[in-house]
Amino acid sequence: MNSPGVDRPLLQRLRSLIESIGFRLLVPLCLAVAIVLAVHAYISFRTTEQHFLRFVRADARRCSDLIERATHDGMLLNRLNEVQATFERLADGSDIAAVRCYDKEGVIVLSADRQEIGRRIGLESETCLSCHGRQTTKGVSVLERSSLARTSGGPDVLRHLSAIQNEASCSTAACHAHPADQRVLGVLEVEMSMAPLDQAVGSAQGQLVRTTLALLAIIGVVAALFVQRVVRRPVRKFHEGTERIARGDLTTRIDIEGRDELARLARAFNDMVDELSAARGALTEWSQRLEEKVAQKTEELRRAQGQVVQMEKMASLGKLAASVAHELNNPLAGMLTYARLIRRELEAQPLDSPVREELGGYLEVVERECRRCGEIVKNLLTFARPSGMKLAPVNVNEIVERSLLLIRHHVEMRGVQLRSELLADDAEIVADADRIQQALVALLVNAVEAMSQLPHGQGRLCVQLRAAAGGVSVEISDNGVGIPPDVLPHIFEPFFSTKQKESGVGLGLAVVYGLIHRHGGTIDVESLPGGGTTFRVTLPRRPPSASEPEPAVSEMPGVMT
Repeated sequence: MNSPGVDRPLLQRLRSLIESIGFRLLVPLCLAVAIVLAVHAYISFRTTEQHFLRFVRADARRCSDLIERATHDGMLLNRLNEVQATFERLADGSDIAAVRCYDKEGVIVLSADRQEIGRRIGLESETCLSCHGRQTTKGVSVLERSSLARTSGGPDVLRHLSAIQNEASCSTAACHAHPADQRVLGVLEVEMSMAPLDQAVGSAQGQLVRTTLALLAIIGVVAALFVQRVVRRPVRKFHEGTERIARGDLTTRIDIEGRDELARLARAFNDMVDELSAARGALTEWSQRLEEKVAQKTEELRRAQGQVVQMEKMASLGKLAASVAHELNNPLAGMLTYARLIRRELEAQPLDSPVREELGGYLEVVERECRRCGEIVKNLLTFARPSGMKLAPVNVNEIVERSLLLIRHHVEMRGVQLRSELLADDAEIVADADRIQQALVALLVNAVEAMSQLPHGQGRLCVQLRAAAGGVSVEISDNGVGIPPDVLPHIFEPFFSTKQKESGVGLGLAVVYGLIHRHGGTIDVESLPGGGTTFRVTLPRRPPSASEPEPAVSEMPGVMT
């Protein structure tokens, strides 16, 4: 049941091996080496076989010469029995298969096999055809032949034929004289057994096959190790490196030593990864900068939206404050006038001294509260409809120094450490110096009062002037109690105050906001509860209204002087 599950990984590994570049290189290489070794083995075998055959032919020739010399005297003296016995003794060995002697007519006169004596062979026989098959000249050189033949039911033999020449001693002998003009008396046939040669050739063939297979195995192993080291291992490094890079690891490096193509490819790959890593770092840095820019622009838009909302709110409150101020101004003036008239009448009336003093105290309270209400109405009018500004080129450093001089006594009484940084370069702006000083003094007083709860000598007030885009920025920072986040959006609203009731009515920052806005500037605040507050006032070097100076009172339409 589990065999398919077991065979599938095996098949996958086998397929991966077959499809690998190492296998595709190794198989053709081994096949080419095998073909070369096989051709070399075949050529070597055929060459060795021919050498052995030439050796056997030479041996057959030597044996034939030896037999001829051994039987020379017996044939010359016509001792055929001795020659026959010699033939029989020679054929008893394993090397010589047969020895025959033919006369000129093709009759076997002598033979190691007595049964063959007297048998005639024709010209069409294999023995005759070996010498006379394609020759018409009956010469001695024609009869000197060696050829391979197969005996019936036996091994291959090498048949060597040599002519028995008619020597002078033979032609003049008394025993069996032959005519002198007869050159050839007969033929001596010697058949050498090829069994030893076949055994030697078979042994050589086996040895050659084993050597070839061993060489093929050795070359295959060496080729496999070579492909593994030179091809497969670098390719595996490339594959692993590309997988790590695909997972996002751009620190990957491929270490391949050498000067071959793979080493150059590895160096090019590492250079590509370095460039990719640099591009990725640049892209990441650009993305971070883009996020920071988006966050910065979002914060600027939020501030701008807050400023627009604040401006709309302050404009509505300004209209309301102007209406309220006008409605309260005349009644308050009447109350103050009648209080003064009553005081004069009291002085003319004959009253007791205690009663006069008591009534005088009441009138003093009425006058004081009327004047206090008058100041509130004045501040309302200043916030809602500020009077015409006297714009002129002024030095903002001097304005800040005068403002600090006005609050210095207040600072020394609270033990506040004061630090100021003025502009070193161009500090000139077009503004109403008195109005700007009024706004800065209000902010400085608020900063000092915010540090009233700190131990004596631990308060720090810092005033910094910096060049802004197209203007000047004044930062007033303290380490006081800070402003709660729920209160921060309302600090510039009229009549909103975190101070005690007797400390103010909440028009200071509203008036500051109106003055700065009148100059075309902005005011921002950053605060953390318990971490201090920073007011940042930004003033343009030339406000929008500076291009059109306000007319004098006598020149305004409808105003009588």
